[in-house]
Amino acid sequence: MPNASFLRSPALRWAVPAVAVAAVAGGVVLTSAGADAAAQLPPKTAAQLLADVASAPEHALSGTVVETARLGLPELPGQAAGTSLQSLVTGSHTARVWYGTDGKARVSLVGDLAETDVVRNGHDVWLWSSQTNEATHVQLPAGADRATPTPTPGAVDPATAAQKALAAIDPSTAVEVDGTGHVAGQEVYELKLTPRDSRSLVGSVRLAIDADTSVPLRVQVFAKGGTEPAFETGFTAVQFEQPDASVFSFTPPAGAKVTQQALPTAPSRDHAAPPAGGDTPTVVGKGWTSVAVLHGVDVAALGKDETANAILGATSSVSGPYGSGRLLTTPLLSVLIVGDTAYVGAVDPAVVEQAAASASSSSR
Repeated sequence: MPNASFLRSPALRWAVPAVAVAAVAGGVVLTSAGADAAAQLPPKTAAQLLADVASAPEHALSGTVVETARLGLPELPGQAAGTSLQSLVTGSHTARVWYGTDGKARVSLVGDLAETDVVRNGHDVWLWSSQTNEATHVQLPAGADRATPTPTPGAVDPATAAQKALAAIDPSTAVEVDGTGHVAGQEVYELKLTPRDSRSLVGSVRLAIDADTSVPLRVQVFAKGGTEPAFETGFTAVQFEQPDASVFSFTPPAGAKVTQQALPTAPSRDHAAPPAGGDTPTVVGKGWTSVAVLHGVDVAALGKDETANAILGATSSVSGPYGSGRLLTTPLLSVLIVGDTAYVGAVDPAVVEQAAASASSSSR
């Protein structure tokens, strides 16, 4: 069932879209290019725009988001339906989103004949698939407040993707204001992030920042040498108004199978539950060459899952100081599975192999 597996799926499945976004979180050296006068926006430097985003108040909004992943992964089973949360790793998907300033949120991933919803209303989070008529009710930990991350697929949300891109700041990245433009009918400044480390597979990242609210409206990640985004998520329509309270009310439809589940007290970095039977993911390195290390990967279980098995089928056998494993390479990602551990990064394959070798030597 798509919604339950969103919380319980093996680590590898969510490493792929998460790293595609998280890998853009590199350091920043501030530079500035001139703003496009044709957009009729006052010139701003990169430092000013970053400060605007950091200090912007919380904004209620609703709108339509289109997420597209061209990560070089094989076509996945059920991709045509487009409403499985796992399917976000490839293809194009449309979602309706609503965010309130009162800690409420809703994301509806919509397809031709199906819909998957993630709804947060206070301490209650519901995940529901119309295709299977199954729902998971998640109770947020005691003490959770408005700032507690909602367990939603962050790859869909431009603001969350932008936060990941700007979370870690050091001299490993050059940032410039690369003109202006329009996203969802809003005037935006374009921030361009370019990695300095040649071992990164990321060529550049572009963030479109709303000129009036400083809300990120689009994020695009380009692979090195790529002419179109390998990953992008952005609004096609947006309204900065408080959604009606009824939007955040959810009652399972008649006959729906309902599963009760509790999140751990400390959610992992990607705002989802840690892998079942495994530890919270760790990170080796920093900036553009950081590698996510995901423990408790059950390869046998992955082989029984259509989505994960399709990805495993694209791997090749490799060996090194770490032993033997399976390696997946795409223009933007390298994934190495050794035993029950996966090493994932937007880096050259040699970097994930080095991370695995270091882990192997330190465990001896």
